[in-house]
Amino acid sequence: MRAAGPLFFALALAGTPAVAQQVYRCTTADGKVTYQQAPCAKSDQERKVDATPANTDYDASQREELLRKGDEAGRRLEERAAREAEEARQRREREERLEREALEREAARDAPVIVYGGWPNRPVQPVPPRPAPRPVPRPAPTTGR
Repeated sequence: MRAAGPLFFALALAGTPAVAQQVYRCTTADGKVTYQQAPCAKSDQERKVDATPANTDYDASQREELLRKGDEAGRRLEERAAREAEEARQRREREERLEREALEREAARDAPVIVYGGWPNRPVQPVPPRPAPRPVPRPAPTTGR
C-alpha cells in the first residue's frame, strides 16, 4: 500500500487546473498598450487580464512532435523564399540581357539609304545626301532720292 500514496498524489496534481498568472494591461496617456505582471503606474489606465492557459489538457509528449513540425515548416518556408528570390534574380538578368540585345540590334542598324534607278545588270549606286542650300544674299535697300 505504500506505492499507492505517491500514485494518488501524482493523480491529484494531474487533475488540478492550471494556475493563472496575474497580468495587467496598461494603457498610457498617448495610447501605448503594454502587458506586464506588475501593476501599472498611477498615470496609466489599468485592466486585469485573464491569463489562464486556453489548452489545459496539454500533452507534454506532443511537444517534440509539434516542435519538429514547426521546424520543418520553417525550413520549407525558407527554401521557398530562397527559390523565389533566385527566380526573381534570374528573371531580372534575363530582362536586362534582352534589353541589352535590343539596344545592340538598334545600334547595329544602318541608316536608311535612298536608291534611285538601277537595272538588273547594273549595280545600284547609293545617292549621297544633298548638301543644304546656301542662303541667297538679299539686295541692299535703295532709297528713292
